[in-house]
Amino acid sequence: MDSEIIKLQSKEGKSYTLSKKQAELSILLKNTIQDFQGDIVVPLTEIDDKTTGRVVDYLTHFNGELPVELEKPLKSTEMSEVADTWSANFVDSLVLDDLVELTVAANFLEINSLLDLCCAKFASMCKNKTDDEIFKTFNITETFSEEEKAQIREENKWIEDNI
Repeated sequence: MDSEIIKLQSKEGKSYTLSKKQAELSILLKNTIQDFQGDIVVPLTEIDDKTTGRVVDYLTHFNGELPVELEKPLKSTEMSEVADTWSANFVDSLVLDDLVELTVAANFLEINSLLDLCCAKFASMCKNKTDDEIFKTFNITETFSEEEKAQIREENKWIEDNI
């Protein structure tokens, strides 16, 4: 029954409406609503209004259909060369704090395609940059010794192999 309505309620109490089909891109929502009939309200007590609205925009746009999987490692720092036009514009329009909030929400709601998109945006912000440029991009003010930087690079080598 794709006509059933799902209401997501942000932590501030604002409601957003989705069809059951749209909501099912989220594993968490799909599992939450599978045993219910009729209209359902799902409280998202950890997700603010602005982020809930963005999640709903994403789910509405894809209408239950998985977007094309992103190619890894990234072939470019330009999201328009990595994702479809709508997704690239969607994620490129976000400031850093909003991107972080959307990433956390995508992870919480288990919207894997949105999580991949957000992570690809972060990766594009790091690709081909020096440590200092990355620190500046992400407002990291703590300084690390060369030994600490080497240890961080070694522990996160898998990331470089995928961006």
